[in-house]
Amino acid sequence: KPLAASYNDCIRINRISEQTGVPCFVAYYRRNLPYFQKVKEIIESGTIGNVVNVQVRFSVPPRDLDFQSGKEMPWRLQPDIAGGGYFYDLAPHQIDLLQNLFGVITRAHGYPANRAHLYQAEDTLSACFFFESGIPGSGSWCFVGHESAKEDCIEVIGEKGSLSFSVFTYQPIEVITSEGKNLITVPNPPYVQLPLIKSVIQHLQGIGKCDCTSVSATAVNWVLDRVLWKN
Repeated sequence: KPLAASYNDCIRINRISEQTGVPCFVAYYRRNLPYFQKVKEIIESGTIGNVVNVQVRFSVPPRDLDFQSGKEMPWRLQPDIAGGGYFYDLAPHQIDLLQNLFGVITRAHGYPANRAHLYQAEDTLSACFFFESGIPGSGSWCFVGHESAKEDCIEVIGEKGSLSFSVFTYQPIEVITSEGKNLITVPNPPYVQLPLIKSVIQHLQGIGKCDCTSVSATAVNWVLDRVLWKN
């Protein structure tokens, strides 16, 4: 993940997969983890009511990533190879989960910037987007923030309450309603990609269906490119 360095490259991959009959899967393994399955279960149960807004907030200091000033530039920060910077590396997991929960994003606008000037790629971004289900959302990503601003949170706001969860740190899922606050801890399996791998194998054996296909992953790249003004 992401499937490719651009939306147009994704289209070509899908075309070759269709022409050759060779299925193509993408490692959006978080979809299959019990933690995110629980998030989906809570939303679909109506615990927080109809969802009215979604917010993504992510901030991390440079030292928490693989960038070190004066060292060789990581491939993730070379847009000609990776498609973008850390946004193109980390945000796909968040966007894929959101589309898995609320449907395809049909409109997206972004405001990328390079605030710290540590490397060529963007390091700070804001975006707004709209799901096919009618839910509006927004996102804020900062990869050069101070330690005090460190955050990994997706907040889902409903008519009866709210739900917050992390994507990379697996903090307890927080549900707040008129009945109070509830923290739900869901442990990961020993091998986080195992549920996805099992799904792919069962798909190839014809005894199941894996939905982490290149076609589903293409919608993520479309959003990434829109936020970065690439299409």
